[in-house]
Amino acid sequence: MDVRPALPYGAAMEIAKDCVAGLAYTLKDDDGQVIDTNIGGQTLFYLHGHGNLVPGLERELEGKKEGDELEVVVSPEEGYGQRDESRTFEVPKSALPAGSTPVKGMALTMHDNQGRQIPVTIAKVKLNTVVMDGNHPLAGKNLNFKVTVLSVRKAKREEIAHGHAHAPGHGHHH
Repeated sequence: MDVRPALPYGAAMEIAKDCVAGLAYTLKDDDGQVIDTNIGGQTLFYLHGHGNLVPGLERELEGKKEGDELEVVVSPEEGYGQRDESRTFEVPKSALPAGSTPVKGMALTMHDNQGRQIPVTIAKVKLNTVVMDGNHPLAGKNLNFKVTVLSVRKAKREEIAHGHAHAPGHGHHH
């Protein structure tokens, strides 16, 4: 039997496995350029302990409470990994979707031999071919996060079953 003392009245819940946390964040590169932010937009809700954030950030959020602010530098190893040059490959332009004009930086989805979708970015356009890069665009980069914890709550059963948080007003899906 699992008996836990009740939280004292008004005690803030800590981020732990199977909690849903709402975050405001800004992500910058090492030069201070903003890569992504939700400031002034939608709160990011995530289910803690289910791999929905990069590992380094999720680990740093463990035990934080509503109102906590933190700055975290996540290394490539705990972010999107190091660049892997074996994930770059050349394909004939004829392999691209009909009518598309390849441009450096264009994001596409390709399929591997097992039919799985692989997000790729066009790294270089040559005369008859394009060089594709299957690395995450942030692979090999430090991720500099500034995060404010806006809310923490216990996850609902459906959220744990689905492996992700449901934002307020989220409709049921299968």
